[in-house]
Amino acid sequence: MEMGAELVSATQHHVDYRCHIKYAITSLLLLLITTKTKMNLLRVVVFAYQLLLATAWGSNNVGGGIAGVASSTSGRRHYVAAAKFALPPHYQRSQNKFQLNSVPNGGGENELNGDGKDDDNISNTNNEENNMTLEKASELIGTFWSMAYPYYKESQPGRRLFYGMIVLLIMNSSVSVAFSYISKDFWNALSTKDTVEFYNMMTKFGAALVVGAPVAVLYRFQREQLAVHWREWMTDRTLQLYNSNRVYYALERDFFASGKESEGENGSKGGATLIDNPDQRITEDVRTFTAFSLQLFIELARSMIDLVSFSFILYSIQPQLFATIIGYAAFGTVTTSLLGRSLLPLNFLKLRTEADLRYLLVRIRENAESIAFYGGEDVEGKEVSTRLRKVVDNKREINVKQRNLELFTTCYNYFVQIVPVAVVAPQYFAGSIQLGVISQSVGAFNHILNDLSVIVNDFEQLSSFSAGIERLSTFLTAMRDADPSRSSEDTLLALPAEFNATSIDDEPVKEEAEISNESIQLNLQKMPFTNGDNVLMQINQLRLNTPDRNRVLIDNLDLTIREGQHLLIVGSSGCGKSSLLRAIAGLWTAGSGSITRVTDDEVYFLPQRPYCALGSLKDQLLYPSTESLNADDYPDGHRLSRSHLLRQSLTDQDLLDVLDMVDLHELPYRFGDGDPIKGLNEVLDWGNTLSLGEQQRLAFGRLVVNKPRLVICDEATSALDVASEAKMYSLLRNMAQKDLKRGEDNKVALSPSGLTFISVGHRPSLLAYHDIKLRLNGGADYDVTQIEKQSVLPQSLTSNFM
Repeated sequence: MEMGAELVSATQHHVDYRCHIKYAITSLLLLLITTKTKMNLLRVVVFAYQLLLATAWGSNNVGGGIAGVASSTSGRRHYVAAAKFALPPHYQRSQNKFQLNSVPNGGGENELNGDGKDDDNISNTNNEENNMTLEKASELIGTFWSMAYPYYKESQPGRRLFYGMIVLLIMNSSVSVAFSYISKDFWNALSTKDTVEFYNMMTKFGAALVVGAPVAVLYRFQREQLAVHWREWMTDRTLQLYNSNRVYYALERDFFASGKESEGENGSKGGATLIDNPDQRITEDVRTFTAFSLQLFIELARSMIDLVSFSFILYSIQPQLFATIIGYAAFGTVTTSLLGRSLLPLNFLKLRTEADLRYLLVRIRENAESIAFYGGEDVEGKEVSTRLRKVVDNKREINVKQRNLELFTTCYNYFVQIVPVAVVAPQYFAGSIQLGVISQSVGAFNHILNDLSVIVNDFEQLSSFSAGIERLSTFLTAMRDADPSRSSEDTLLALPAEFNATSIDDEPVKEEAEISNESIQLNLQKMPFTNGDNVLMQINQLRLNTPDRNRVLIDNLDLTIREGQHLLIVGSSGCGKSSLLRAIAGLWTAGSGSITRVTDDEVYFLPQRPYCALGSLKDQLLYPSTESLNADDYPDGHRLSRSHLLRQSLTDQDLLDVLDMVDLHELPYRFGDGDPIKGLNEVLDWGNTLSLGEQQRLAFGRLVVNKPRLVICDEATSALDVASEAKMYSLLRNMAQKDLKRGEDNKVALSPSGLTFISVGHRPSLLAYHDIKLRLNGGADYDVTQIEKQSVLPQSLTSNFM
């Protein structure tokens, strides 16, 4: 029974689809026959162009798209309904006169309301996987516009390039029209053996070439300049959004917490949009979007100009030829859309699988030594082969679809060479037209056909472009959700509401999401540090969840840290020690309660594995330096870090003294061939050049340079021996006591202002450098105790630690 029902449904859909095509083409021909004036002809041209443009955006549901146009019995209303395709979603929903309501789940009824009355209902089967509804097509157009418009609104150089390109585009089309008339007169002179007129046309052709060639070259040059400028603008803006307020971290945190890293999928969880391969979206997807958006706009604009210009030429030769080209283009567009409708999901999958393969290869390169120690190359090789197989299988499937599509388009393009000649040949044989008219009609026919065959000619690129729009818009939506403070200010984030990831259909799910999305409140305050009783950090009723909100790590934690009170956090692995530091930093926000602490420019975090930036040894000490940035680079008032000012107050000798404090005095000599200043400026891959222990000591050197108020160490000495660890923590204690010594001249530049530090660690030796111990046992089980210094003896370290 199910198979029979599916067969009947598929047959009914196929019959309806053919009826829709027949009605649409018949309506075009009827309108053409009843056309009396050139103005009505222009309306027919615009209608046909609008119909094909609508099919381009809704290519996965061509039947449904044409049905919406063809279901009305009035030719005038056909025109208005077709124009509705290009309206943005919010405008479509506001129109009561022309409203398309589709019933999901195969309800089987579409109705186009006009003049307050229902027209004939057309039954169809709504398959959500294979068909793109009109609403989806309009959403795609609205999303495209919301991403493209900010550039032309905000970039004055971009507008100048754009207007210049439009002028050159019009000039280029005018040259094409001029060549059409010159060609007609040329062939007429040749057929009548008029020598004088023949050479006159040759002269005109040469003059037109002198004018037309520079116009064509300048037009292409202007187009490429605009494409480069648009890509630069959009990439810079996207990077600013990606790097602001740690959005980059929030996207990675949510994605890996979702457990979808191995599949590389997009999705949503707990209201957060999950993003795979953001690097590809910033580079490749932005490049594709700007390049093809411009190409598509130019194609449509040029096609519209040529369509209007050559339609008058073709219509003046023979109206039947104009009707033929409309029907031929409609047939080619619908057939191409049918044959290639599966290319859109395949191209989306292509972008994802190729990005996943590159990501895995980068991981292998970055972890080459660890893989070599484990001997894991066979496992990694199998994983690479698996992901490569997905890329290859996807490409083979695309090749099959493209083969079928190319077979039709090749026949379509070859057959068009004979169609216009066949239509006007009887008039030529009857002697009513000259040979030059045939040449002009063929040229005009091909121009108009190219204008109406945008989908046939560029279907593969259109499907890839649609997939790119969806990937890029999802990325912008995720950044908007990760940084609500920017979403109301940045026009690039003003995407249609349809791209929100949260559910609006299931009220219980929505209510649950609202409850689970409760976040920890982080308050940053500037505090006057006048005495040892000042509060640096206060934690109230903290409940900390994992980012996926499936597990409670810490519950009901209250803690106050004052200046000069050094805290040691201990506990078994997995109890939430490092997670608490992430919450203090503002990186993990899932949970409830509040954390009040000093501002970011007075806090310094030392992770277990320090990050080594690209640059010199000097750059490692001064990181995160923003010397290359200025206020103009941050129009939203983004603050510059303190190290931006340190570059101007610290000399190379100061930095050499810092390296001496952390037992790295030999580094600049080693890499500078005995010249320490040269060694400071040597650019290397420091993450792979230095051992982990050296990197940890270098991180303490950064701390000395930055002179923070509050230092938070996440097992920052785990790779150091006990003696080196003692020296690093002695350095911290000296800075806390404002007793840091350096060199013989003891310059003011490195004198500290006092600090307090919080550490996470497992070694009992750390007790000697801290005043308070917070032991986490999981959930609400924790205790805070004072560390008695006299009890911290070698024989009792272990018992006092745990």
